[in-house]
Amino acid sequence: MTALLQVPLAPIAIARAEIERGSKSFAMASKLLDQRTRDQTAVVYAFCRRADDAVDEVAPEEQPAAVVRLTSELSAIYGGVVEDPVLAAFNQVAWERAIPRHYPAELIAGMAMDVDGTRYRDFRELHHYCFRVASVVGLMMCHVFGIRDDAALVPAARLGIAMQLTNICRDIAEDWTRGRLYVPDDLLALHGAGGLAGDRMLAHGVRLAGERGLVGAELGPREHDAVGGEARRPRVGQHL
Repeated sequence: MTALLQVPLAPIAIARAEIERGSKSFAMASKLLDQRTRDQTAVVYAFCRRADDAVDEVAPEEQPAAVVRLTSELSAIYGGVVEDPVLAAFNQVAWERAIPRHYPAELIAGMAMDVDGTRYRDFRELHHYCFRVASVVGLMMCHVFGIRDDAALVPAARLGIAMQLTNICRDIAEDWTRGRLYVPDDLLALHGAGGLAGDRMLAHGVRLAGERGLVGAELGPREHDAVGGEARRPRVGQHL
């Protein structure tokens, strides 16, 4: 029987400290897991937090280079040549749990959308962003949890989208100060806030559109197909 890979103690300590610092709710929820799964969850969280901070905590002019650096680090992770303790720990978890490279690559692609100042014409385009920055985290966690049923991937992806939409509604004002507006153009227009994407003042209409539109939105048939199609590729447990 093949022995399970064990992430070295030092990277685990770093990952544990990161999840305790960055998310009290995630840290509390992880305590319900067995020790091995809890540690691997902390590693995935630390990797995602590292990637997020690499972009958000630098000046705007440095962000494109940060995305390039993250992409290079991902190649090193899946090539097995890493020295950074967090990246090395994620390499081990990704290998043991067969986390497809497609998932963290999509996460970085979502961050690139932020750096590029992507605007969203409709809810479907916003879904694609949410899939990249949130759903793939749930899909990676399906592997960490050892889930073998592909049917679990679609609700995991949908839960990620729901959580991201909640964050968008909560952070409309904060995101605006950072030059980001996630509420789709058609939703802004519906609530009398069309054209605000190019303005530099936060109007009541933006918040109204977010609260009324995003919270109450439902997946249509095309959105169901899009989320399901992305979430089912590749299969749980499949090494890439």
